[in-house]
Amino acid sequence: MRFSIDEDAGTHIVGWIMPDHPSATPHVKIFTGGEMRRVVPATVLRPLLREHGLHDTGICGFYIDEQHVPGLAQIPDVELHDEATNVRIYRRRPKSATAEGKLFRLETRLLPQAALNEPLQNLFHMVFTRLERTPEEAARSIIALPFSSSVYCTGRLFFRSYEPLLRHVNFTCSVLIRDPFEELAEQLLVLRWAVKTPNLAYSVLTEAMRPLLDSLAGATVEEMSDLETWLGTLTSAQRKLLVSPLTRLLTCLTSDDQLEPSAVEKALQTLSEIDVVGHSDEVDVYWETLAAVLGVALPPPPQLVWSRQVGELADLVRDWPSAQELLAMDAEVYADVGDAFRRADDVVEEAPAEVISADPPGT
Repeated sequence: MRFSIDEDAGTHIVGWIMPDHPSATPHVKIFTGGEMRRVVPATVLRPLLREHGLHDTGICGFYIDEQHVPGLAQIPDVELHDEATNVRIYRRRPKSATAEGKLFRLETRLLPQAALNEPLQNLFHMVFTRLERTPEEAARSIIALPFSSSVYCTGRLFFRSYEPLLRHVNFTCSVLIRDPFEELAEQLLVLRWAVKTPNLAYSVLTEAMRPLLDSLAGATVEEMSDLETWLGTLTSAQRKLLVSPLTRLLTCLTSDDQLEPSAVEKALQTLSEIDVVGHSDEVDVYWETLAAVLGVALPPPPQLVWSRQVGELADLVRDWPSAQELLAMDAEVYADVGDAFRRADDVVEEAPAEVISADPPGT
């Protein structure tokens, strides 16, 4: 699915959606005040889509006016969604959306850090979260959308695959990294929850995690320590879903790629090229740096709440040989980044002393 908005003139909104199936007619869901008002089919011919073989009929355009939404020009909170995918393709810019610029945050957690998104939801005009749940073509259309200069996107994506496009359309890129053993502990708890509540599992997880869920569903896990035994039974394909996920996100292009022996070095190189890298133990510093790089006054930093159960399991996981093997590369990346942060802190702490001890000019 691809889309774009050509114009919002107040009394009418014009755009197009190219669906995944070239014979399908796209439909637009119209929301006002957070409630869906009606669904409108595309009725406008976009001949280039047909001429380039992208759609059978080219009927992909829509023209929404006050016949569809009475008083459209006076309604501030209008949103349009693609009916087939439920992707929000447009919203009128809220008065609070004062940020100019484009920000992408690489999500590293299996369970997304929603608290980092909430302060930014109304600061940017167009906001897209959980891009990993969006088909790749739609995700690229979102990143490249031409009709707004105020965009925030986040997702658990293979960064190197999307980086050229992100740079081409002038995104500032950021990532907040976390202790890999804490991340694995959280993943294990999420997977265990998903096995117990399969009807809700895929509201949180993607289909890619199904092999792990199927495996865990067939295992006997009465105590947390039983998870170590389960890790040892995984096939190579299942293990791949848990092996150093941060390093994979930073170096691989697709889920099929294998980690190379030089992956740690490449991951650190990628991090060095990301505009803002933060550490989960120093969220305030990450937030302040993000504001400075964006040149935007951000709301107060979110209070990230770390589960006590995750912390307790992480203490166990650190001592599991199977976990140490799974996370060997991520542990090395995390340690190197931590060292870099400590060196930076030392420089900042030493700088005032150097200034004070320096001889005054002219002496």
